[in-house]
Amino acid sequence: MTHGYRDGAVDGAVDGAVDGAVDGAVAAGSYSPFRSAGVAAGLPFNEPLGRKGGAPFAYLGGQEFPADAWSPQLEIKLILQRFAKTGWDEGDRAIQVENPDDGDLALRREVHDLIIMRNNDRPHRAAEIVAQVGNCEAYWSNLLMMGAGNRPATQKLIMLAMQVGQMVALHFKYKIGRARPVQVCPALMPLVPTPPHASYPSGHATQMTLIATLIAALFDEGEAHAMARYAAALAQRIAENREIAGVHFRSDTQAGQQLAKDTFHGFLKEMPEVKALLAEARAEWSGITCSFAPDSETLPDLEGGTSLSRKISTAVADRLANDLPDLIAAALHNDSDSGPKKPGRPDKPFKDGSKKSP
Repeated sequence: MTHGYRDGAVDGAVDGAVDGAVDGAVAAGSYSPFRSAGVAAGLPFNEPLGRKGGAPFAYLGGQEFPADAWSPQLEIKLILQRFAKTGWDEGDRAIQVENPDDGDLALRREVHDLIIMRNNDRPHRAAEIVAQVGNCEAYWSNLLMMGAGNRPATQKLIMLAMQVGQMVALHFKYKIGRARPVQVCPALMPLVPTPPHASYPSGHATQMTLIATLIAALFDEGEAHAMARYAAALAQRIAENREIAGVHFRSDTQAGQQLAKDTFHGFLKEMPEVKALLAEARAEWSGITCSFAPDSETLPDLEGGTSLSRKISTAVADRLANDLPDLIAAALHNDSDSGPKKPGRPDKPFKDGSKKSP
């Protein structure tokens, strides 16, 4: 057995064990109404409970199924059913999504940008891109401190956004039928398997932006609240990761983000069930305020690297911006057909190669 196979087997076993443990813990601790210390109950029992003498067991009456024993996923499906009847997809109030620009110049520019992201960002984003294929909720649980019974109403909002976002995104994906980036440029070689549905709008962008929009609705300050800004940043990152992975165009992302906002402001926020759920979740976040803003001069920069590295990169970028006109002029002056040319972002449409100059 070669080292490659052996190392791959070990890595696969470890990743699978960790993923399974995390998924099981989340499912048991977050969603099971019958649990002890956050762990789902598992009690083997083979026969009815036997009484020891005395009168026979009496049946119990006057009960209803407890509201807090309902599976949150099934509760959300009931809200989803009512959302489906709001007219979001037909009639005068229906949500509208414009068709993407699939002209040759627009596609060349979009593919160019995807290639840049593939080359620059994919290596250090690969792990989270793969993890976010089917478990984005874990990132929100981490950011919002949810799980094991903590902030259950906020958890339901996340599940609602995932369900509604998928519904509306798939509707327009099927209606518009846009090709995936790898169909336009196979050389992109997506990092993850291309999903078995159309590209536009991005489902991840729709779902993540809808989550961030719901989180912002929990605070009087709206999107300006400190927690809402964290939520918006995570939503943007997860959506952008789909572009870096090579499975979405930037315009897919933008369309999904707009679709999420139209879905919330046009329909969701008016539904009585959603209003009630938002009220419950607000209570879970009561008293949460912005305590202080980090001092960039003394604290590490949480938005990427350290303060020193950010200063250096900013200085380099500023210097390049100042020198760029001169560099372009020099390059144009020295341009010749004898040497290779470095491709830039397309600014002209395709030329018809079949036409011959006289």
